[in-house]
Amino acid sequence: MKIALIQTNPVIGDFVRNSAMILAGIERARDRGCGLAIFPELTLCGYPPQDLLERSAFIEAHDRALETVINRTRGIGVILGALERRPGPGKPLYNSALLINEGRVLARTRKQLLPTYDVFDETRYFEPGTTSVMTPFRELHIGLSVCEDIWSHDRHYSVDPVADMLQSGTTTTACLVNISASPYYHGKIGERKKVFARLCREHRLPLLYVNQVGGQDSLIFDGHSMAMNPGGEIVAAAPGFSEDMLVVDSNSLRAAGSHTLPGDS
Repeated sequence: MKIALIQTNPVIGDFVRNSAMILAGIERARDRGCGLAIFPELTLCGYPPQDLLERSAFIEAHDRALETVINRTRGIGVILGALERRPGPGKPLYNSALLINEGRVLARTRKQLLPTYDVFDETRYFEPGTTSVMTPFRELHIGLSVCEDIWSHDRHYSVDPVADMLQSGTTTTACLVNISASPYYHGKIGERKKVFARLCREHRLPLLYVNQVGGQDSLIFDGHSMAMNPGGEIVAAAPGFSEDMLVVDSNSLRAAGSHTLPGDS
């Protein structure tokens, strides 16, 4: 199966533009014969939406745009970063990754590790998820995670969402998928590669990583979406700091990798 890693440059709160961008990406992926298209974290509303999340009109506009996207997934799977409402006590929203196909949500995972350091304040708006997802889609078993959830070891969290999702074992068709809105700073590219390589080697699994690009307030997002094999080698990589669609074949995810990224040592 061909898989499109689509690194986008969303505009916070511009749901007309962002949904059109996503739908155009889905069409490009279809045209390339892809069975799955993957978009970054919260790509529908843009990241970080901050206090806009407290406005009911913002959430309602998001939900209308999401319904439009869901209804346009005939013949292709889509992994998309989106908001999900949460009833009951606690925070009213989840930061989620949705696996969508044929007009319905097949699987979801809710971000568990909500950063509050540096520029982040996610616990102000989101309730953490409690479970990790490994779900079949066509010939793959996809382990979905959102951004910080694969940085557990590096940041010394007490919860490891990736290890939890793999407790029942893996198959030769298993693949980790992480959607991110990961800001850039000097040294981040090399740091990110080391964290991902250690994760892939530890679990002997390939990784598909999709990051957004562009700038939001003081943040810069560098993209550098990639496919990494179980040995921690980069099989394919998108360019930095520009929108792009990187197409990889699921059959190549365990092949030898020779790609490098800026900042490699």
